[in-house]
Amino acid sequence: MILNLIPVKRALFLSLSLWLGSITLHPYVSKAAVRAVGSTPDIAWLMKEVGGAEIEVQSLLKGTEDPHYADAVPDFIRKVAHADIVCAVGLELEVGWLPRVLSRSGNSKIQSGGLGFCEVGVGVKTLERPTGNIDRSMGDVHPLGNPHFWLSPVSMKEAAVVVADKLSKIDPAHSQHYQANLRKLHSHLDQLVHDSKRVLAPILKKNPASKVLEYHREFTYLFQLYGIPTIGSIEEKPGVPPSAGRLLQVARQAQSSDVKLIIGTDFTPLKPLEKVSEVSGIPIWTTPISLQPSKGIVDYLNFHRTLVKGLADRLASN
Repeated sequence: MILNLIPVKRALFLSLSLWLGSITLHPYVSKAAVRAVGSTPDIAWLMKEVGGAEIEVQSLLKGTEDPHYADAVPDFIRKVAHADIVCAVGLELEVGWLPRVLSRSGNSKIQSGGLGFCEVGVGVKTLERPTGNIDRSMGDVHPLGNPHFWLSPVSMKEAAVVVADKLSKIDPAHSQHYQANLRKLHSHLDQLVHDSKRVLAPILKKNPASKVLEYHREFTYLFQLYGIPTIGSIEEKPGVPPSAGRLLQVARQAQSSDVKLIIGTDFTPLKPLEKVSEVSGIPIWTTPISLQPSKGIVDYLNFHRTLVKGLADRLASN
């Protein structure tokens, strides 16, 4: 009986070997025409909305970290090594780390200035563009303007045009597809702004003198779009921790300026916020400012609605 089973075992082994060989000879091939990488989850989302089924997108950052500061880790390098296109926020937001990632990837297509690289910020009407001489004593100043534009759906519309044009050049066969997706995205973002203004308008009308204070100028585009008055930032120089004297000065200014809310991100240092709040009596609100896929925050439209509602609720209650 045992001898009779040997041919059967050999046949099974041969069948298994052929099946494993077929996997090796015919690896999975993505249906997507373009392999894409965004520096942040928000830019990756924008790329996917424009690219649709024709692109496969990954993000470098997770959305939980300060996008000014990151390391050229092996995972980032691996992701861009085989990319057809890499899109960054630009306006020097990622200048401290992304160039190292690109240069170490060995991928000539996605180097700065190449066909496969884009900075979407070049299409955005920037705010707070400095004039005159700029040097490091002024802090982390961005000569091309404030790079934190993605909290404004209007700015995201402008950035999406850059993405669509770049994808059309890389993959001209699907250019009409990208342009059609761009028009659809613009419509969704227009509706988002309309809905958000309806949420905020009654609160701002009821308390027109109410102001807000942010730690770093990350909410500037949001405030400008919806007409939310602000007295500026707790930081005196961007990227430089404020001194005790600065914190006291800002707290007193906030008290006398009818500031209703101190706003920071989920990676803002808490101690400066707490000190200003302690002196002024003004409440603190910290919130994500980017999509965070690991926490289930994956859709920009829903994220923005949640952000606006959170802001409206806190302004109404203070």
